[in-house]
Amino acid sequence: ANRPPPSSSGGARPSDPGTAAAAAAGVDAPPSRQLSRRTSRISQADDLEEEYDIVSRQAKALETLYRDLYSSVKEDISDVQEVFPDPSMVLEMFMQRLLEQNVQAALERLLLPSGLGMQALAAATAAAEGGRSADTPGPPLSNFGSFKERATSFAASFSSPSAPGPPAVAGGSAAAANHGAGSSSSHAGPSALLQQQQLRLLEQSYVKTQKLAGKLEKIVHAVAPLEVSNMAEGLWPAFLTSYPAQELNWLQTAYQEEVASRETPELNLEFCLEVMSWNAEATQRALKLSAPNQASRNCKMLFHHLIQGPAATPASAAAASGGQGGAAPGVAAAEASGASVTGQPGAVAAAAAAPIAHPGCLLEHLARHIICGVDYSLELCSLGAGSLTNIFKIGFAAVSKATSNLMAAEFVNDKIRKALEAAHVATQVMGALQSHYSRVVVPAISPNMSELSSASSALLALLHAVEDSITAVLRKSVDTFIMHMERALSSEQRRADFLPRDDAVSFDKPTSACLLGTALLVALRDAVQGTLEEANKQAFLAEVCQRAYQLLLAHMTHYTFSPTGALKWKKDVNEYAEVLSSFGVASAAEDMLQLQQLVNVLIVAPDSLMGLVNGSLRMTHRDALRFIALREDFRTAKVDGKTLMQLFSGEGMEGQLGQRG
Repeated sequence: ANRPPPSSSGGARPSDPGTAAAAAAGVDAPPSRQLSRRTSRISQADDLEEEYDIVSRQAKALETLYRDLYSSVKEDISDVQEVFPDPSMVLEMFMQRLLEQNVQAALERLLLPSGLGMQALAAATAAAEGGRSADTPGPPLSNFGSFKERATSFAASFSSPSAPGPPAVAGGSAAAANHGAGSSSSHAGPSALLQQQQLRLLEQSYVKTQKLAGKLEKIVHAVAPLEVSNMAEGLWPAFLTSYPAQELNWLQTAYQEEVASRETPELNLEFCLEVMSWNAEATQRALKLSAPNQASRNCKMLFHHLIQGPAATPASAAAASGGQGGAAPGVAAAEASGASVTGQPGAVAAAAAAPIAHPGCLLEHLARHIICGVDYSLELCSLGAGSLTNIFKIGFAAVSKATSNLMAAEFVNDKIRKALEAAHVATQVMGALQSHYSRVVVPAISPNMSELSSASSALLALLHAVEDSITAVLRKSVDTFIMHMERALSSEQRRADFLPRDDAVSFDKPTSACLLGTALLVALRDAVQGTLEEANKQAFLAEVCQRAYQLLLAHMTHYTFSPTGALKWKKDVNEYAEVLSSFGVASAAEDMLQLQQLVNVLIVAPDSLMGLVNGSLRMTHRDALRFIALREDFRTAKVDGKTLMQLFSGEGMEGQLGQRG
């Protein structure tokens, strides 16, 4: 028990045999009487830097040391009982010296940045990463950055303004948070793999140390009531002073590296699941490494954590953006949300000082990825809008159904499918996040109701935000599709289609415009069936059917119809009705039946119009006149000496209709 104190360097005593071999393993030397038979096995640690799985090798070396320490203590306990009249005091000194001289020294060699253990870990990780350099993807697309800028600190809105945030993360300042906000920016610190390995080694060391303390406590309790586990806990503040900042830094670095390797910001379910798996690993580790009264708080930080934004001064803004003179994160968050701060110094200061989400937390990563993916899919819908006519315009040559289907499928896959897939992936991500929250997060933070309530509020806010994003994506998809379809119909529909001068015109084949229009609808239906889940699919298809009906109704009013041309238009309407009926929307069948009946005002004889309008159509004369005016004989046909205008017009209607060319 009367061992000299540890050296100032925290290492083993130079006189101990086998010190060099143990030091090479990153741990302190065990007692000399136990080391002799272990030296050859521990010396194998000289080759650890050549192994990729360095953590398990280092942990085994530490376990070997602890096993020898335990054996040594078991033998010394009996000696203490026989030699000393008051063994309690002696054992307390003995345990303190043992922990300081052997355990703490071993942990310092293993876990401190200057220790041989971390050096070996860094070398092995560098070797492992060096083998991947040949497969490293090229830089991201030039337009990738703009999407990520718009998503800066998006998750800052996932908290009630009145709810106080949790205490700041040690080492997790606002400047550090903003440094990681731009996920495409490079980071000068250790790689994500190295940080992950360091954290795993920290966890393994803690678990094995506490296991040793528990075993020592059992054998010591037979002589003295010493709390060896509590004594062992006193060794860890030096290694956990900034925890869980180490976890958040690793999570942010891993996210940055993964995003930088992606060619586009397209939404990806596998990537989101990987981010959740990182959070699950960090959460389980936090439960082990955190003090009992801090475990819930730390786990909630990994899920969602707000920090205070820096003051809105040029110096702090430049510092927060890594010295590049960028906006402070609060300002970026205000810009991302659409708030205007130009010319308002007070507003700028308030925005800069507003809480922002720590870039390492899970909700920040998922929110950033989702908003980037949504922006990207919306951008794809808008790209190339000026060349829509060129996409569909075939000319006046005959158009086959196969050609129309091919062109329509190409267009939908290029413009619409990506947006639909983004909406679908966003829905899947939210489902996976809710499962992750129930399975991983809630059990970890449920002991603290305040943290649980804060996390639940943040999750609910994100769900609402993503729902709004999904709605925006689907609405933009419908708008884009209808706009494209309208332009395609305008480009391909000819006035001669409905004023044919050839008596041999065929009614078996629809017009070229109809072939393209129905092909577009079919391509969209197939794309929706393969992407959206049932609830969004039904709402989306119902909206498309309603908008398509309105489009056909408006398209009809742009042309004049002869009786033969009206029959040709009716053929087109029947084709549209058949396709829309396959959408499975009940209202679509009713709308198209109404349109099919409406076409009859262009076909029947003038003296049958009144009975048709008052009978099956049940339309007001004013509404019916809008479509009767499309007849080729509108100005010449008479019924009982009255023109069709006189027969159906109301007061002042003549001036409203104007003249048709």
